[in-house]
Amino acid sequence: MQRLSLSLAFALALVACSSTKVDEGFYGPKHRQYSIAIDKQGRKDGAEIWWYPDGKQKYSGFNREGFREGKFTAWYAEGEIWYEGFEYRGKPESTLTYWYPNGKVKSQALFRDGIQLERKDYDEDGRPKGSPAGLAKTEPESSGDEVQASGDNLRKASLRMWAMRVRQTVEGYWVLPKQFEKERPYRAVAKIKVGRDGKILGVAWSEKSPSSAFNTLAQQTFKRIKRLPAFPPQIRDESLDVQYEFISLGKPSPRKRLEARDDGEASQPGGEARSPADHVSP
Repeated sequence: MQRLSLSLAFALALVACSSTKVDEGFYGPKHRQYSIAIDKQGRKDGAEIWWYPDGKQKYSGFNREGFREGKFTAWYAEGEIWYEGFEYRGKPESTLTYWYPNGKVKSQALFRDGIQLERKDYDEDGRPKGSPAGLAKTEPESSGDEVQASGDNLRKASLRMWAMRVRQTVEGYWVLPKQFEKERPYRAVAKIKVGRDGKILGVAWSEKSPSSAFNTLAQQTFKRIKRLPAFPPQIRDESLDVQYEFISLGKPSPRKRLEARDDGEASQPGGEARSPADHVSP
């Protein structure tokens, strides 16, 4: 089983939850076109779903304070998957994949902080573009070691971006009351087992702070989350062990760092509303 160690240190202000309403559109009296949760400021905030005229689902996603947030998926009119990706505050994160109507992958790109790091394109038969069928190869075959190294690098990049999305998810639920700004620093460490679909399979606390109130807040964070981001396709593990460190610095302070370790290597430190038509083009 792959083991990750994530260290979080941050202090967040209390966030007030705004009430939402649902904006709906219809093709006709009985056929819905879309359903979008809107907050009192008029921003998309919550679930967003679009349908085709025949009732089949076209798009499903989630928005937060006017930005697309988390996983989003779209389907062709016939029901086959069209594209699927992840965003944080409206910026692409992790893997964005497009499919042809025949089910073959059309393109797959890797993003971090909205920046594309890598992209591969394929033809409708599943062959990488630039490698026509029937032509003799003029380039030497890659060695097994080179292929393995490329796969390992893609896995590590995927792990780093998944860790970033996990951090962003936790930060959305971890709220530190202002009373802790006047108290001594506290630290609590949790060991979390996460399944492929992001479901939290178990939580154990290897260290608790002297403050029962701080410990309770940390414990309630995972009870409220219930599910973390699903693993990207490059991570084939059935589960991952994740260690979280919750720290109160005793006074307001920005998040210090996020570290994700894969096989002993440390990663770098840890940062407009859209319609389904606003997806990133392949």
